[in-house]
Amino acid sequence: MSVTIGRRHEKRYGALFTCLTTRAVHIELAESLSSDSMILALRRFIARRGTPRVMYSDNGTNFVGANKELMNIQEVHEKMKKEADVRTITWKFIPPGAPNMGGAWERLVRSVKTALAATLRERSPREEVLHTLLLEAEHIVNSRPLTEVDVEPAEAEGLTPNHFLIGRSCGAAAAGHFDDNVLLGPANWRTCQRLADHFWQRWLREYLPTLVPRRARGDPICRAPAEGDIVLIVDSSSPRYSWPRGRIKKTYPGPDNQVRVVDVETTGGVLRRPTSKIVVLVSAEATAVPCPEV
Repeated sequence: MSVTIGRRHEKRYGALFTCLTTRAVHIELAESLSSDSMILALRRFIARRGTPRVMYSDNGTNFVGANKELMNIQEVHEKMKKEADVRTITWKFIPPGAPNMGGAWERLVRSVKTALAATLRERSPREEVLHTLLLEAEHIVNSRPLTEVDVEPAEAEGLTPNHFLIGRSCGAAAAGHFDDNVLLGPANWRTCQRLADHFWQRWLREYLPTLVPRRARGDPICRAPAEGDIVLIVDSSSPRYSWPRGRIKKTYPGPDNQVRVVDVETTGGVLRRPTSKIVVLVSAEATAVPCPEV
């Protein structure tokens, strides 16, 4: 990423932390890939989220260097060690050349990195705008539902990482709808909001495939969406932070008997969506109440 400072452009980096328990993400802006910059990002993370017990990462030189420097704090100054409160962290590294061993966090990290790269392609916003955009991206990712809640679509929302962080799924709605013309204007906050919309749209494209079960060649065809299923509508045209749920009211099979279009009944009305834009949360069979035996 790059930022505009006066008439020059400077590189900036994002340090992305993800919790393996709550699946929340935290993004810090870093000035360089140095160990010193990594330590500063870690200190900001600790100040806002608390001290983690265990940290996993790959063998990046900045991470390894940061770990060595943190472990040597005691040799530099015992008092500084106590104030830093980092020697209680156990830092574990996956083997070099084995990114698959970090699959628990790499898939989520990659979706965020890809969406940010696409959002900021050939753009160099001001540093304040970039910092705000990273926080907006963090909030977007943490608003995603984590659980398949067996409730009616109009009832309580599903659990999200934001529930663990701020007590609710979304802290604030989008500031408004802006087109790409604002990217050329002087209003930094409008520029940031438009970039956040771009991130939302691109990140959904990266995140949606992780929600749909993948079928290997030769496996039987997955169950098609059916009337009565409770589904999550995942559409980049939806407003930011919006994860609407509904119940399939009608299906439209094609000539090959495969369902590719459905009508979904939501609290805002009936929406017609392709099956590629919905995720089945609870099947109609699971929501059916069994009849008592006589």
